[in-house]
Amino acid sequence: MRSGRYYLGIDLGGTNIKSGIVSQSGELVFSTVVPTPAQAGRAAVLRQLKTAAHRCLEQAQQAGIILSGLGVATIGWVNPATGDVIHASENIPGWSGTPLGQELQAAASLPVVVENDANALAIAEKHFGAARDAEDFICITLGTGIGSGCYIGGRLHRGAHYLANELGHMQIKEDGLPCTCGNRGCLEVYANAAALVRYAAAGGFASAKEVIAAANAANPVARSAIQTYARHLAAGCVSAVNLLDPQALIFAGGITQNNPILLSDLKEEVARRLLVPERRQLQLRFSELGYFGGVIGAAAAALTRTL
Repeated sequence: MRSGRYYLGIDLGGTNIKSGIVSQSGELVFSTVVPTPAQAGRAAVLRQLKTAAHRCLEQAQQAGIILSGLGVATIGWVNPATGDVIHASENIPGWSGTPLGQELQAAASLPVVVENDANALAIAEKHFGAARDAEDFICITLGTGIGSGCYIGGRLHRGAHYLANELGHMQIKEDGLPCTCGNRGCLEVYANAAALVRYAAAGGFASAKEVIAAANAANPVARSAIQTYARHLAAGCVSAVNLLDPQALIFAGGITQNNPILLSDLKEEVARRLLVPERRQLQLRFSELGYFGGVIGAAAAALTRTL
């Protein structure tokens, strides 16, 4: 029997559902990935989430681990008091209004904490990652969509109605491209994985991962695509920095994986746009929590609530 507290973490993304078992010190001791059946709608996604939870429960039992709680990081705005998804874009059709906490508590028989995915990552960065010494920072997730989580004055910021931190739906272009939220010109349309592929269309790449690999191999089309992507992402980031004056911006998600060129371009683009950069000494970092950072974040959300 293993000693100490352990938590089951599930990270629901638009492409994959990642899950695992995490210790109270942030160590990932088991992990698994299954595809998100996003276009099949709410019921199919819930079934897949429960399957992921049961797989982790079985692994915990085999390893002699007693789980203290289950944390879920989900796309969309969340009421942390009820575990309900208040509102979500149509990246998962019908996800708005899902009683996610209630559904998983019944399936797993554990205390369940539900948190927005970027908020969960911010909690993980504060406890285990790059923001342990920061009181004011913004975590930005880059993948199928764009998410953000903020700490202000050492506390997670959710807003009066749990609807804060939607950097991805800040408008950066008037009457721009249509977004899944129903508006046009949102940052998400210009800085998600599909956008990076679009910027590299001349190269015939099938995925953001292929674009990143090609850029690392000095492919000029891919290299230019990352530069274009960084320029759009920086526009949204600078607006957030001007509003909140954080110590650091911490980026995570699939687009940050094996992508040092993006970090370099971002630093250059943000510095060029920022007001009084010498006074801010703003730090731009990629998360070091890795591919399963969202799982660690979900577990960290459960840990902070249960402790």
